[in-house]
Amino acid sequence: MKQRIKKYIRKLPKRRVQHFEGFCPNCEFPVNGKFCSNCGQSTKSFQRPFWTVVSESVGDALSVDNRLIHTLVPLFLKPGYLTREFMRGRRARYTPPFRLYLFLTFFAFLLLAYNHKPESAAAKELAIETDDGKKLDMVSFLEEMVKEEKHDVDSMKLDSLVKVDEKSGILTINVGKKNVAKDSLKGAEKNANSLIEDSKVKKLIEMWKLNPSLMMDNAFKKLSQTLLVILPLFALSLALLYIRRKHYMLEHLLISLNFHAYIFVLVIISELLLMLNVEFLNSLAIYLYLLIPIQLFLTMKFYYKQSWVKTFFKFVFVSFIYNILFFTGIIISLISMLA
Repeated sequence: MKQRIKKYIRKLPKRRVQHFEGFCPNCEFPVNGKFCSNCGQSTKSFQRPFWTVVSESVGDALSVDNRLIHTLVPLFLKPGYLTREFMRGRRARYTPPFRLYLFLTFFAFLLLAYNHKPESAAAKELAIETDDGKKLDMVSFLEEMVKEEKHDVDSMKLDSLVKVDEKSGILTINVGKKNVAKDSLKGAEKNANSLIEDSKVKKLIEMWKLNPSLMMDNAFKKLSQTLLVILPLFALSLALLYIRRKHYMLEHLLISLNFHAYIFVLVIISELLLMLNVEFLNSLAIYLYLLIPIQLFLTMKFYYKQSWVKTFFKFVFVSFIYNILFFTGIIISLISMLA
């Protein structure tokens, strides 16, 4: 039995030695080691099993290794620590911030799209259960709200139609087309904007009815793109708020990246808890999002090192700005879906 095993082991392909001596295939520079000292290209050979190449490529692209654990622990337990370490030059043991953000964004939106597919009839109709136990169909409710109402025959002011001669007491009624047009024009201008908005809402409802799953996927795609725009804007708001502290713009951008990475980690944990479909865990998944403002407040306090009172007021202001950016981004995302 042992001899058979030894024979089988001998037949297995031998692991290639990583040390390389020769010329770099990329720049033809003399190489003695794992990497080219001129261009930095790895000397690894790709003449090996497909899955080993794929696993290494994914690991290199997403940096899914022990550095991820070294990054996630301080991300949760030490707000602002990763940014401080990066600015001190201690970067080798941590996952690069933007790479971490991309990886977490991809995984978070993947779970969101999977967990929130409108497959059931109630989900497609956006049915909500009220306190009375009745089900409210939000799609039908929105359709009724945006129905074109019957406008009054005329919105003209009475004094433009009826004129009274004080001397003679004769009452004159003028129903000319010019007067009707002038007085009705004001009402038409007021309703024009509301009609345009109603038409957009109607188009969104039609898209939802036609293919809700596709619309949900497009919404998540637009939201991920919007967050990429919010990232530097949020960093800019921090830079303006701490303009007298003489920090580099890169520091504020790193704070923004790590803060959003923290949000996506919470989204991933929350969605994984929802997948278990346990009532207690479902409630816990929602309460996890309460940690987001706490994380932002502690990051601002421990990184910028100002008093608790100053940090609190700046936190309120930054939170207000961020909410405006976020909800504006959602509205723009919905509008862009109609283009």
